[in-house]
Amino acid sequence: MARKTLPFAAAAMLAVGTAHAAASGTEATSTDLDAMQQRLNQLETLVGNLRSELDAERAARQRVESATLIRPVSDGKSLKFASPNNDFSFQVGGRLEADAAAYEADKQALGDGTDLRRARLYARGTLARDFDYMLEYEFADNATTSTRSKGVTDAYLRYKGFAPALLTVGNFKEPFGMEQLTSDNTTLFLERGINDILTPGRGIGVEARTSGSQWSAAAGVFGERPEGDVSNEGDEGWDMAARATFAPVLTPDAVLHFGAGVRRHEPNDSTNALRFRTKPESNLTGVYLVDSGVLANTDNVLATGAELAALWGPLTFQSEYMRTALEGKDAAQDTDFSGWYAQTAWLLTGERRGYKVAEGVFDRVQPLASVGLGGWGAWEIAARLSELDLNDGAVIGGHERNLTLALNWYLTSNIRLMLNHIQVLELDRPGNAADGDEPSIWGMRLHMDF
Repeated sequence: MARKTLPFAAAAMLAVGTAHAAASGTEATSTDLDAMQQRLNQLETLVGNLRSELDAERAARQRVESATLIRPVSDGKSLKFASPNNDFSFQVGGRLEADAAAYEADKQALGDGTDLRRARLYARGTLARDFDYMLEYEFADNATTSTRSKGVTDAYLRYKGFAPALLTVGNFKEPFGMEQLTSDNTTLFLERGINDILTPGRGIGVEARTSGSQWSAAAGVFGERPEGDVSNEGDEGWDMAARATFAPVLTPDAVLHFGAGVRRHEPNDSTNALRFRTKPESNLTGVYLVDSGVLANTDNVLATGAELAALWGPLTFQSEYMRTALEGKDAAQDTDFSGWYAQTAWLLTGERRGYKVAEGVFDRVQPLASVGLGGWGAWEIAARLSELDLNDGAVIGGHERNLTLALNWYLTSNIRLMLNHIQVLELDRPGNAADGDEPSIWGMRLHMDF
């Protein structure tokens, strides 16, 4: 403080001295004028130095403030708070899906209705630059009508200090199945194909993944879901899963994707929870057309999958084949299940669907002109053929084939209306009331995520 006061004191003394010299008489010599000019020059120099110091101090204070100020950042659909260097960030988001369905029943009663398919909130962000976190909760209560009930969905911490290599620990999706790993915000139809029951979904575990300019690879070890528990203090089951993808063609207008996955499951004492069943690609009904029943005498499960997908301008194609081999505690209990789907979509308004190389999945649609911004959004038609075979040996779970047609209207990138027509083409389940049941379904959804 004393250092900054000295220039002011010196300037004051020079000013007083100059005024006193001017008032001392009327006969100023050239020497006096030179002295006065010298003092004025000194005063200007001191004032200039003082101004420079003040400017430097102001700039330093602004740098400190800018380095510590948390600023809101928008990606067009949600709001995130982040430090200027992105070392720390926090974002709240979610999704809402309101469904309605009308069933044209065949042999079994199927009730029309409405439901909240998903109602989720999440918090995610970055800690200390190299750590990402995610916590999401599902509020929609589908406990009696869905294999995935309400509760924690994603809850993990991810280390990215060696990017593109990533290490993730927590509850998240296992690396198996292209459509399963595609976000619900992006899928073409109301529900995934009936073969999806052969994928593991989420589990608590650890995963390592990496990627290049045209490929990705991931592998992990997982336990049960958070809600999973074994009675009488038994041992929970565990999984090992891995997936690799390669896109030899990768441009904004053309993509060719190949993928493969493998999973080994050891049920241990949780065999009473090992069961494969699914609804006819509509979640409102509580009727499962195919159901393997509880497979209590299974020693281990080996699942394999193959993927083929492509994009050509506004057209996309995607398909998968999966096989699940169950090894029983004796050879007579060995069972093989399989499933596949093939689907295609055409964006009538000319948009191109994005492709995420690091994840090996297609991305969301970005309308060329969103509703509310002077446009009509993006329009899309799609079709899918899917099949699931749970008949093998003593297990008669059912063999089902479905055809699904879809019309999607993307009002914005995160708001869309969906209309599906699902027709069960074949249901082979001898000895069960569902045998030969071929209902058709009309389903609608309003989807919004932020």
